[in-house]
Formats: sequence, C-alpha cells, structure tokens
Amino acid sequence: MFIRQVKYSKDNLGYLVYSASEGIAIDAGGVEDILGFAEKNHIRIKYVSNTHSHHDHTPGNPALLKRTDARFIDCRQIRSDQVLKLDQEVLEIIHTPGHTEDSVTFRTEEFMVTGDTLFNGTVGNCFTGDLNAFFSSLKRLISFPGNTKIYGGHDYVIESMETA
Repeated sequence: MFIRQVKYSKDNLGYLVYSASEGIAIDAGGVEDILGFAEKNHIRIKYVSNTHSHHDHTPGNPALLKRTDARFIDCRQIRSDQVLKLDQEVLEIIHTPGHTEDSVTFRTEEFMVTGDTLFNGTVGNCFTGDLNAFFSSLKRLISFPGNTKIYGGHDYVIESMETA
C-alpha cells in the first residue's frame, strides 16, 4: 500500500492511499492534485472519506464524488472498526473518538492517517470534551509498532516544536 500526501489551504493535508490500481481519497481538499496523480498512475479512486467531519477536511468531497465513480464512506456512520480492500490489500478504518465523536484513523501495516487525533509532535484538541475516549484512542494508536508512519491532518510540526 502507498500514500500520496497533498497540502491544501494554509496547513491542511489530504491523502490518496492506494494499491496497484485502486485508491481512497481521504480529507482530499487538493482535488486537482489527487485526480491528476491518480490519472497519471492509472489509479481508480474507489472510495472518498474523511478522518472526521470538520469543514476543513471535507471541501473536496463533492468534486471527487462528481468526477469519479467513488463510493462515499461517511465517518459519522463509523462506530466500530471496518476493513476496506484496495485490490487485495487491506486498509483498516479504526474509530478513534476524542477530537470529534466521528474521528477515525485509516491504517495499513506501514502507516496510518490520523486526521486531527494525532499529529507529528503533538495531539489534536479534544472538542468532544470526552477525555477518556480521547485518551483511549491515543493509547490504541501508540500501541501499533513504533516504525508506523503517522500522517496527520495538518502540518503543525514547526509550531509544535516551538513550544516543546
């Protein structure tokens, strides 16, 4: 499984997670970049989804759904873990509430797309107010192998390191 990161807006990060010929667009605000990469590499966008439903993570959904035959996977409907297949490769969707009630993480053996739950160098805000759920989600994410790459929803590395 592979991943293509696309920066859009000031600091938002969207992704195309893909296998040999199929992919899922996640938090994909950079529509043209994602569609261009997919076309150039002969990747059919099979799914469109989000790590959570905040408006800064969903702006590309309408255009991607209109311009592809992708199926929308609504993070607001996920309350237990699910598995997607891209070609024959497995992508897990893990319910990770805390930042929002509908927060999810997309995970492969090599990497995970955590949205605003876990960033490089810091964690997201707990907008739900449910610190127990947030802490449980963080504990679950850090239980995965230490060499798992983390792809967050924003590029806050410099800001995080300034206050570390």
